[in-house]
Amino acid sequence: MTYMKKALVLPVLVVMISVLGFSAQNAMALTTTVHDKVSCQTPPISGVWNSITSTCTVTTLVIGPGDKLVVASNVNFNIGTVTSSGSIDNRGTIHIASLGVITTSGAFSNHGIIASSSGTITNSGPFKNFGVLTSSGTITNGPTGVIQTSGSITSSGVITSSGAMQVNRTGIIINNGGVLTNTLNMVNFGTIMTSGTFTNSGPVMNIGVIINQGLITNSNTITNTFGSIFNLCGGTVTNSGTISGHPVKNICVA
Repeated sequence: MTYMKKALVLPVLVVMISVLGFSAQNAMALTTTVHDKVSCQTPPISGVWNSITSTCTVTTLVIGPGDKLVVASNVNFNIGTVTSSGSIDNRGTIHIASLGVITTSGAFSNHGIIASSSGTITNSGPFKNFGVLTSSGTITNGPTGVIQTSGSITSSGVITSSGAMQVNRTGIIINNGGVLTNTLNMVNFGTIMTSGTFTNSGPVMNIGVIINQGLITNSNTITNTFGSIFNLCGGTVTNSGTISGHPVKNICVA
């Protein structure tokens, strides 16, 4: 009896190792580029491919540390839930499904298009936008997050940043009737246009242009020595903090 009990241990271990090996193969490994039907449907992506629209649809995807996902320029990538502690490089078009979520603590680089209706983007790593990002959902930049844009970010939803945000010279943030909240550091070399609510309780360095047609509420310091703030018709600037350098220019053309 003792011999039989010991003999059973080996088959059990073999089964356990097989299961663990299968699970490991489902995880992202190294660099995976989605560019056709095969790369979409096979692991680690395991998506559904539409050959007419070159669309890869993925419900859930986890990208581990050290792994990289590349979306090719010819691909539409429809996603439900993506959690990434690795790297994402988008050259195509990413559609975030209704109530879908991208959570990224690794590097994210967008050279293409990201479109989110009621989805959520939660960032706590370096997020660089060189392309187009449109959102009517929620964008949250956490305390360790750094969002840089050399392209365009257009939001009619909510953008909340408790990390760092930088608009480069070719970049633009358009708050199209939504809510933009900054509680830490924001640097603007480019353009910020807001027709919604822009609430600032963190330091802002403005070297570019801020155009307001909504409500700007400032309770910290906006350094405007080298930049310009234009307040258009219907715009209001409420300042309980400091706006140094050039004063706000009220411009209203009937």
